[in-house]
Amino acid sequence: MNILEVKDLRKRFGDNEVLKGISLSLKKGEVLSIIGSSGGGKTTLLRCLNFLEIANSGLITVGGKTVFAAQEGEKPTIAPEAQLSFGLVFQQFNLFPQYSVIENLMLAPKLRAKRMGTGESNEEIEAKAKSLLATVGLTEKAHEYPCRLSGGQQQRVAIARALMLSPDILCFDEPTSSLDPELTGEVLRVIRSLKDSERTMIIVTHEMEFARHVSDRVIFISDGVIEEEGTPEEVFGNPKSEKTKAFLSAGQK
Repeated sequence: MNILEVKDLRKRFGDNEVLKGISLSLKKGEVLSIIGSSGGGKTTLLRCLNFLEIANSGLITVGGKTVFAAQEGEKPTIAPEAQLSFGLVFQQFNLFPQYSVIENLMLAPKLRAKRMGTGESNEEIEAKAKSLLATVGLTEKAHEYPCRLSGGQQQRVAIARALMLSPDILCFDEPTSSLDPELTGEVLRVIRSLKDSERTMIIVTHEMEFARHVSDRVIFISDGVIEEEGTPEEVFGNPKSEKTKAFLSAGQK
C-alpha cells in the first residue's frame, strides 16, 4: 500500500492557478525528488502537503487514511492529526534564535505533550533530542544558540527538529539553496544517511546530481503540472518531454 496518495491537488492565489491538478503516490521508504524551474509550483506543493497553504481542491491520504479533502468552492475537511503526518525542513532553517539547539528540538514535542496528553516526559523528549543530534553529528552543539552555528549546522539542526515528531513523510524545500558549496555537502550527507534508514522523503531540489543518486523516483513540475515522472535513469538519462529536456540542458550549461 502507498503511504501517500495525492489526487488532483489544485491551488490558486487570486486568479493565478499555481497547482493545476497534481496527482502522485509514494511508497513507504521511497525518496521522491521534485525538480523544475522557479515558479513552477514545487514549493507550493510542499506547503500544501504540510498545510502551510490550504489547497482549493483535491485529496490527500496518508497510510490509507484521508487527511485532506476539498472540492472547489467548499470548506475543506482536514483531519486533526494531518500536520503530524508531515515534517518540513525549510530553505532558511527557521530556527528560533532565542532558544538553544536542544531547546529548538524539544519545543514542539513539549507543546504536543501538554496539549494532547501524549504522556511523553521532558526526560524522554530530551533523550530523543540528544539521539537525533547525534544522528546529524551535532551532539557537542546541544547548548549553543543558532547564531553561533554555520549555515550547514543550522540546517542539520532543522532536520533533527523536523524528525522530533516522527512524521510519516519528511519534506525538504531546497535544503541547500542558502548554503555555499562547502556546506552543501554536509547537509546532503545527512539526507543520504536518512535514506539509508529507509525514511520516506520528498525533496524539492536544484541539485540534479544529488537527486539522481538519492532518489527512487523523480518528478519534473512545470507550470503547475507534472510534466514527467520516472526513475532517475528515465528522467535524467532518457527524458521524454521537450520541457524536461530543455530544463536539464539549461542546467548543464
